[in-house]
Amino acid sequence: MIKKIIFIGSAVLLRADGRCYPETMQQIDSPDLLDAFLNVKSKLAAAIYHRVRCHATTFDLVQDTFLRLWERRKLLGLTGDLCGYVIITGRNLAIDHERRKRIAPVFTGIEHLAFVADPSPTQETCMIGRQELERLQMLVDALPPRCRDVFLLSRIEGLTFVEIGQRLHISPKTAFGHMVTALEKLKTGMTPPGER
Repeated sequence: MIKKIIFIGSAVLLRADGRCYPETMQQIDSPDLLDAFLNVKSKLAAAIYHRVRCHATTFDLVQDTFLRLWERRKLLGLTGDLCGYVIITGRNLAIDHERRKRIAPVFTGIEHLAFVADPSPTQETCMIGRQELERLQMLVDALPPRCRDVFLLSRIEGLTFVEIGQRLHISPKTAFGHMVTALEKLKTGMTPPGER
């Protein structure tokens, strides 16, 4: 498998392992493809550069174009306008490159690390969360005993009002009423004084 092909002058010379590819020019089984590519190489480079505006990227995409064509040479059938096919393939690779660049811009240098979101909470967020949890625990402890029992059975154990009623020997409607009372008291207690 060819990983990367390096062009020197107008001939395909090296594979990733450093050996010539193809080892001799007589081993090329698709001379029409190679001729078509070499005939439009400068035009291809100009078309790609027009899109990407970077010489290094243009050079890479020209190589990628040949690599893509070479890997698919058996499927192409080598009939028709190969020069046009080479140009269109290169242009499409340039478009794909630009699309990827827009979707995921590459940040270089440490100055861009500030833009990377840290998913872990800050110490301040943890402290606020702990304080709210402590306040909620105090409010739950301050509920009337029956309201507290209904709230804990519903929210912590996940029981339905029918199951709560059976466990506490009250009707489901009474269990629902206790739950409403508990939620109203908790909401009032958790709402900051200025927002009540």
